[in-house]
Amino acid sequence: MPYMEYAKMLEFVKSNIDKGNEIDVLKADCNNIEFILDNCEMTIPKENVFFANVNCDGLQGAIIWERAAKFKKEIVKAGLDVGIETKAYTGIFDFSHTSAEWETVVAEGIYGIKERLEKYLAIAKDLKKQRFYSECLRVYNAALRFIKRAGGIAEKCGKNEMAKGLYNLCENRPGNLFEVMQTMIIFYILQHMVEGTYLRTLGRLDKLLYPYYVREERQYAKSMLHNFLKEIDRLKAPSNIPLAIGGTDENGHSMVNQLSYDILDAYHKVPTVNTKLHLLCSRNIPNDIVEKALIGIREGKNSIVFISDEKAIEALKKLGAKHEDAVNYHVVGCYECGAAGELTCSCNARVNIPKALEVALNKGKDMLTGKKVGLDNNGVFNTFEELYDEFERQLKYFTECAMKATDIYEQHYKEIHSAPILSATYLSAMEKGGDLYCDYAAKYNNSSLNAIGLATAVDSLAAIRKLVYEDKTVRLAELTEILKKNWEGNEKLRLTIKNKFPKFGVGNNHVDKLAKSIVETLSRNVNGKPNAKGGVYRLGTFSIDWRWEFGKFTAASADGRLHGEPLSQNTSATFGMDKEGATAHILSVTSFDSVNTPNGSIVDLDLHSSSVVGKNGLKALIATVKTYFERGGLAIHYNILDTETLKKAKKNPKDYPNLQVRLCGWNVLFSSLSDKEKDEFIARSVR
Repeated sequence: MPYMEYAKMLEFVKSNIDKGNEIDVLKADCNNIEFILDNCEMTIPKENVFFANVNCDGLQGAIIWERAAKFKKEIVKAGLDVGIETKAYTGIFDFSHTSAEWETVVAEGIYGIKERLEKYLAIAKDLKKQRFYSECLRVYNAALRFIKRAGGIAEKCGKNEMAKGLYNLCENRPGNLFEVMQTMIIFYILQHMVEGTYLRTLGRLDKLLYPYYVREERQYAKSMLHNFLKEIDRLKAPSNIPLAIGGTDENGHSMVNQLSYDILDAYHKVPTVNTKLHLLCSRNIPNDIVEKALIGIREGKNSIVFISDEKAIEALKKLGAKHEDAVNYHVVGCYECGAAGELTCSCNARVNIPKALEVALNKGKDMLTGKKVGLDNNGVFNTFEELYDEFERQLKYFTECAMKATDIYEQHYKEIHSAPILSATYLSAMEKGGDLYCDYAAKYNNSSLNAIGLATAVDSLAAIRKLVYEDKTVRLAELTEILKKNWEGNEKLRLTIKNKFPKFGVGNNHVDKLAKSIVETLSRNVNGKPNAKGGVYRLGTFSIDWRWEFGKFTAASADGRLHGEPLSQNTSATFGMDKEGATAHILSVTSFDSVNTPNGSIVDLDLHSSSVVGKNGLKALIATVKTYFERGGLAIHYNILDTETLKKAKKNPKDYPNLQVRLCGWNVLFSSLSDKEKDEFIARSVR
């Protein structure tokens, strides 16, 4: 059995870093991929049903940052380095949030994609296209050798069904449910682990598997589904690997089928840590499947996101996607929707909304370092409206800087990374004869900007409006100095503001209008703006775990937050500030139109377990979903928390080895969190 130690393979891969043009990078990556496929070690644990374990994860990814490092000098030359270092904004490449064209993968398999490449190569006249098809073909031939080698290992291990399927996939397209599931796992390994382009969805699983599922005896099909989820989970995808069910067809008919229910049943029953589920909710989705999902959440299987099918489609169409592409959207990563044919780069640029207010108060300078990261002003604002206009001006500047930094990296994609395995699944890449990254060959080549800390900024603006301009308790210059000193000597004032001042998340229309205004400002300055790839930018208002990092670099804020504390999460209220309950929270987070956040906006609803027990508790959960979507929300997910359980789990983690919480866009074991994060969840659970 040919194999090589990981360190030896890494040495070979790194020898292909310094290549100067698009053909070199494509060729170098194909050299690496072919080498990895021919030399990586494969083992088959007893529990595996479909494929082997492979020792190559992260090899190709290791060279991306080294290739990209040389473009840092362009960031410095453009004067963007200080803003990035202080976390006012960032802008970077994103090879980490992709969807394969799964319909092609499932229908064609590796063998069929190889044949398709051969057909395109045979009629290609252009030398550059010929080079692309030839390099991709080399990789896919290596993939078929890889599959055949795995088949031999499976045969020696007595895994006869696995071996039979693998041998057949070397020479044919997938022919049954087992082989389709094998193909999906193989493709995940090929793209994510070998190529180094993170694959962040298994697609609409009920739609993809249904034609094969109904041909099988029901109990066998259900057992295979359970085995599939277990094996996918053992791949340990970073931030969980998602799968979707539901949605609508091009005529608006619900796509929910019997398999949708069986997938949800299996998802509830199979113990998983590294998978998550997207339920695409149309107006005509059957009520019982939503109810079934919520029952699972109530019982601890809370790694489910509910996404509004109508809003996702509307947002993508407004961004320029054709109707048929918008309807057939995919959801990558946590909750980011991309049109069919779109290479979904959903985590490029980031903007720190509270930092825009910080520099507005401090004459364009960062309060922590004194460095100039914003635009100059004199620090005098006679009315709240003048201050707010300056905040908007700084925010607009931050978005421009973040997109400029992203453009710098994206215009050099041909020198950083190629994706021959992923590209060969895209019809647009095949027709254009080019790589998705090196040649921008996707149908939609969009980029993203995520604005972080919405509630922190809204609460801070609301506090300043009341404290300085309405009550006239403190002058603005005095408050600025208090914030610079991290509230030192003003603890009573800080706690008064934190606990008694109006906040986002309680349905206060006066406060919520600020959130609406901020999102509309961001939308005007981000959505539809051209990028370096022939596409456009798309706005998101999710923060995931970035809020911790950005909080460390953000000075104390006027909402009572101390320097270094995390910013607010996603589009939700600041933790603990949603004091009027879930309905009021939903009123606030739907105060702006989510069509303006095509890259994703989500609310985190934390509910105490005592509030959702019994039939009435389930009705209350269902009401939150319906209310949120009726008011135009895009995505919602839940944490059902019990204070005493969390306290016990923190004290005695060995007694709660399987306790999971929804961190921000993915689930984690509670025992894996830091004490600081555990304390935050405990505080969130108190009602």
